[in-house]
Amino acid sequence: MAKPVELVMVGAGNRGYLAYGGYAERHPEDVRFVAVAEPDEGRRARFAQAHHIPPERQFRSWEELAERPQLAEGLVNATMDRQHFPSTVQFLALGYHVLLEKPMTTTPEHAVLLAQLAERHGRILQIAHVLRYAPFFRTIYEIVTSGRLGEIVSLDWRENLSFLHFAHSFIRGNWSNTERASPMILTKCCHDLDLLVWIIGRHCVRLSSFGSLTHFTPQRVGPEIPERCTDGCPIADNCPYYAPRIYLDLVPPTSPFRQAVSLDQSREGMLAALRTGPYGRCVYHCDNTAVDHQVVLMEFDGQLAVSLTMQGCSHVEGRTVRIDGTRATLLANESRREIQLFDHLTGTAETLRLATPPGGHGGGDEGLMRAFVAAVREGRPILTSAQQSVESHLLAFAAESARLGGAVVNMEEFRQKVTEAAAHLPEAVGGAVTR
Repeated sequence: MAKPVELVMVGAGNRGYLAYGGYAERHPEDVRFVAVAEPDEGRRARFAQAHHIPPERQFRSWEELAERPQLAEGLVNATMDRQHFPSTVQFLALGYHVLLEKPMTTTPEHAVLLAQLAERHGRILQIAHVLRYAPFFRTIYEIVTSGRLGEIVSLDWRENLSFLHFAHSFIRGNWSNTERASPMILTKCCHDLDLLVWIIGRHCVRLSSFGSLTHFTPQRVGPEIPERCTDGCPIADNCPYYAPRIYLDLVPPTSPFRQAVSLDQSREGMLAALRTGPYGRCVYHCDNTAVDHQVVLMEFDGQLAVSLTMQGCSHVEGRTVRIDGTRATLLANESRREIQLFDHLTGTAETLRLATPPGGHGGGDEGLMRAFVAAVREGRPILTSAQQSVESHLLAFAAESARLGGAVVNMEEFRQKVTEAAAHLPEAVGGAVTR
C-alpha cells in the first residue's frame, strides 16, 4: 500500500483547516501534513493539534518556512491573495510541488510568470479551481462536449452570491477591499471564467464589462446608524445584515462563516468578537471597495456570445446557467443540483437531479485533493495546472480593465502585451527565481 503523501500547510485559516486539513483527517491513507505556517497563533495551534505537528515544525509566516530546507514533497498554499506570487516563487524554487489557492496572482504578468516558473523548475503547480472537479459542473461539461446541444449559439452564466455570503466575505471580510486583496471579478469569478474556458473550449476574442459598488456605502444611511451592529443600532430589527442575528441565529456553528468570526464558538465568545472584530461592523460603515454587481460580455471564437453576471444580493447561493444550442437547450441550477435538457427535434424534456457529494464546493474540494495527491504520488496529469489557469485569469484582469476604462478589450492584444511584460519580470523578482 502506498504511503500517504506528506504536505506542508501554508495558511491555516478556514480553507486550510476545513477543506485541506479536513481531507487529510478523512483520508489519512492519502495525505499527512507534517508542518504548518500560519501567522495567527490560535489557528496555527488548532491546525498543529489536529495533525500532530511538533513545535519545531510550526512557523509564524511563510517567510520563516521558506528559510528552511524542503520539509515535504508537496505544499498547500492557502495564504491571502497578495501573498500567492512571492510565496509560491520561493516554494517552487525550494523544490515543492504546490497546490495554490485561487486567484493564482493579483497581476496578469505574475500569472504568466508563475506558470513559466513551475515549468522551469519541473514542479507541479495546481490551481484550486475546485469546480472543475465538482460532479455538477463536470456533468454540464460532458453534455456540452458530447455535442448533444448541437452548435452552441448563446451562453448565459450567473454567479449568484447570497446576501449573507457577500456581506461576510466582500463587505466585512478578507476580500472586501481590492487594495488588500484583488478585484471581485478575480477573487470570486475566476472560478466562473475558468469553467467557461473549460466548457466552451475556445479562445475569447474580445470582451467588455460593467459594474460598480452602488449600495454598501456610508451615503446609504443617516448619522444615527452606528459604526458597529453591537453599538445599539436603531434599525437592527429591520436590517437583514445585522451581524448578531446572522452569526448567532442564522448560520450553524459548523459554518465556515461563523468559524471565521472567532475560534471561541460560545455565545459570549462570538459576541466579544463581533464587538471588536471586522464581522461586527455595519455593512454601510466598512472600508469595502469590491463591486456588488458586475457583468462581463464576451465573444469567443466562432462569434459565440457569452455573458457572465455576478451579483451579491441573491436569496440563495448558487450559479444558474442557460446554454442554447442548435439542437437543444440546457438550464442548470446549482443550488437545486438540477440540470434540464430541452430537445428541439422531439420537444421532450429531461431533468437530471444530482446527489449532493461529500465535501465543500459540491464535491470539488475532495476531487481537487485527490487529483493533487495522484499527481504528486504517481505523476498523473492535472486538470487545473497553472498553464491551464492562466487564460481564465487573463480574462478576469481584462474584464477589470474594461470595467474601469469603459473600452472593449481585444484579447489577442491583451495576451501579447502581458506576455511581453512578463518576460522582463525575472530580474525584478531577483534571487527568488534563480534560488
